[in-house]
Amino acid sequence: MTAPEISGPLLTRVGGLPTEALDLTGAETRRAIAEAADAHAELERRRTAVEDACFPLVPLLDDEVPLRRQVLAAKRAAHRLRALPWGDELPPRIAELAGPEAVADFRGWQAAVRLRDETARRLDALLAEDRAAAPAALAGHLADPGFARAAALAAPDWLRHGRPRRRPAETRNLRTLYSYVSRAAVKTSPFSTLTTVGEGGSTGSADTTAPAATVPAAAVPASAPTSPPAAHSYAATALAQLALRCLTREAGTAGLLRYRLAPVRPGGPDAPHGLVLLPEPVADGGLAWRLDRVVEADHAAPWLSGFAADAEHSLDGLLSGLGGPDPFRRFRRLLDTGLIAPVPPWRRGDDPVGAVAELLAGHPEDGIAGEVRELRDSAAALSAAGEEERTETLTRARHTARRWARRAGLDRFESGEVLYEDVASDLALPQLLDVPEVRDDLTELGRRMRPFVFRSHLYDVLVDRFTAEYGPGGTCTDVLGFLMRVAVDGDAQPDLDKASVADRAERETAGERAWLPVGPSSAPPAAAVLFQLAATGQEAVRGGDYQLVVNQFNPGTGGLVTRFGGLLGEGFRDRLRAHVQACWPGRTCRELVLWTEINTAQSRSAGLLPPLVLPGETPAADGLDLADTVLTHDPGEGTLALRDRGGDPVGLAYLGLVPPHLFPPFARLLAVLADPWVNGSPHSDYVLPFGLQEQRTEAVVPTARAAFGRVTVSRASWVVPAAELPVPRPGESDAETVLRAEEFRRTHGLPEEVFCHRLTGFGPGEQGTDRKPLWVSLTSPLSLSVLAQWAGPATGHLRLVEALPVRSAHPLRDAAGGTRAAEHIALLRWRRPEEEA
Repeated sequence: MTAPEISGPLLTRVGGLPTEALDLTGAETRRAIAEAADAHAELERRRTAVEDACFPLVPLLDDEVPLRRQVLAAKRAAHRLRALPWGDELPPRIAELAGPEAVADFRGWQAAVRLRDETARRLDALLAEDRAAAPAALAGHLADPGFARAAALAAPDWLRHGRPRRRPAETRNLRTLYSYVSRAAVKTSPFSTLTTVGEGGSTGSADTTAPAATVPAAAVPASAPTSPPAAHSYAATALAQLALRCLTREAGTAGLLRYRLAPVRPGGPDAPHGLVLLPEPVADGGLAWRLDRVVEADHAAPWLSGFAADAEHSLDGLLSGLGGPDPFRRFRRLLDTGLIAPVPPWRRGDDPVGAVAELLAGHPEDGIAGEVRELRDSAAALSAAGEEERTETLTRARHTARRWARRAGLDRFESGEVLYEDVASDLALPQLLDVPEVRDDLTELGRRMRPFVFRSHLYDVLVDRFTAEYGPGGTCTDVLGFLMRVAVDGDAQPDLDKASVADRAERETAGERAWLPVGPSSAPPAAAVLFQLAATGQEAVRGGDYQLVVNQFNPGTGGLVTRFGGLLGEGFRDRLRAHVQACWPGRTCRELVLWTEINTAQSRSAGLLPPLVLPGETPAADGLDLADTVLTHDPGEGTLALRDRGGDPVGLAYLGLVPPHLFPPFARLLAVLADPWVNGSPHSDYVLPFGLQEQRTEAVVPTARAAFGRVTVSRASWVVPAAELPVPRPGESDAETVLRAEEFRRTHGLPEEVFCHRLTGFGPGEQGTDRKPLWVSLTSPLSLSVLAQWAGPATGHLRLVEALPVRSAHPLRDAAGGTRAAEHIALLRWRRPEEEA
């Protein structure tokens, strides 16, 4: 097995609240639950003996009707786990007929019932105390400035109108508080101060202008006080795009911009005579993107034929060429169809909204120019703003976004995310890669992974389509035209569909595909490993006394962490850049990032390397346009290479955050050329939806934990029918709910705390799992009630996963001694297959 190289920075994502924030059930209550459950189990154990003791007595008492009725009532009471009707004074006649053994069973039953009732009363009282304390405890975290400011960014309307501080016990407030507190305490998905980020070995990241220091792990305690954390706040890139669209529709401002025409290319034998690539800005919820469609160009050719292709144009030049009695009206119609699009007036790495504000310098404040400047200034000030100012700023920004979308004529643009904030952790984060055992464990994990990292069948399709058009050893001088012919909108793509199915089928049986060659433009096999540690503290970690839990894998060329380069400083960027370039040693390397002109995550990820620029993307002074490249085939290896016009191969690194499978087909094929590897390794906790199909039954289906050495590659999990969840029932007391949950937990071997994933559809195009899990304590009635609402009536099955590390086992501590959940991202790369031959 081939060992990987571990390179680049170690990114750590840190929970914004101590894990103790989720102490919803006290230790005494948990003991009471166990005692009450034990008492209940003891009654269940004794029930058969009591019923059996009553059975022969009934015919013996035919002539003694009152006693016979008492025995029958006792039998019914035992079946219902209730006290026997005669209390502690067993009638002498019944004792005489029953015999000593049955008498002992009757008396033992009564004692067990008393114990059960006593523990139940104690449990009721403790649960009532916990329930009464929960609203204030959860709402109390809003006194933490970091948490309150992050909550204001995530849910401004709730903070403004829900009044969670005044009425925390209201059902909606309680569930919302639970949601955000649990997210900050145990789910490490970066968002403002709910989860902060940092580089392992750093001592805090307040100074982002200087290279981050690398400090030996043993030298820095995790709780060392540091400077206030650095924070970057900014407006969504989509807002800049909306502002541009508004400007283009007004004769007084449209002339401020440059424009480009939709690319038109020849068709082929199996494609229309001419093709055009039409862009459409789309937003839904928190994601904005550009929908690129390749369609017949017949309608476009008459409008575009009079203009220079693949060039920028002024408004005056376009209007002159369009002609007619009202050329601006024609111009607007072509804008709406996508045949004309504005060129972003900013470069990669710039602030898009700030660039639009500069473009409008000198324009009146009472129009869009004033709105853009206000948005720019308020977004920049957001990181220093308090809770109230944040809610007001976010509310205004959302109203502005909706108004601009209507004004721009974009009826499919409903972006809920308008302002963002990234925050660096203020904790001293250990450099785990300096711990030999951690490094050895990651290396061994990489050895086991490598046979499952294989070349995608989509790469084969790309090669086959290329050689069918250009022949073995051929050269394509119009790469965009070739990709457009492969990806005509509306055409059936059976070879692409079959390739995707084949990739899924071979995830754990890759065989020789793991060692197939790739061209000089493509990345080597690489992976980002997301993992957590369980240990008593950092000293234990440094001594090798820990458990390493593998959460999941991502592509390893760096796209998962590039968005934080501006926040964490040039030192971080230098180390990340060195990792990326090491994947293409001795070659010029270009970054491939799509949707940079509209998608915030993508635009924030760009700028690490000089880019390959595709149609519609943000310009770059050092960019290489796709039109200035050629695509060649190596008949000996059966691979493709992207080259510049001088013939030198171009290394192509996909550094975006959006998964390429979401791209339109023409861009997805280019992303496959950049990174043709499928990571089918089973050595992580992530489970693909089709892998759970057989486990969706009417019973609870468990899967055991899998591990080697100190490394856990899969947590224990249970696929549970929604109807089997021990959630609260109408009229049920808290004690009855948690005791049912305790019985469910004991029956199936679940821990007290789990993460829940909803399992939805498995059909084509259906989302198979909910990627955002819910943390649940099976000892908390509040937590179980949130689970009931979260699961909802549409959920058929859920996957319950053990919470590992348990909350107390995260080794990272804050300055106050609180336990902080942390997730680490390490970058691994292997040698190229041709180097291993």
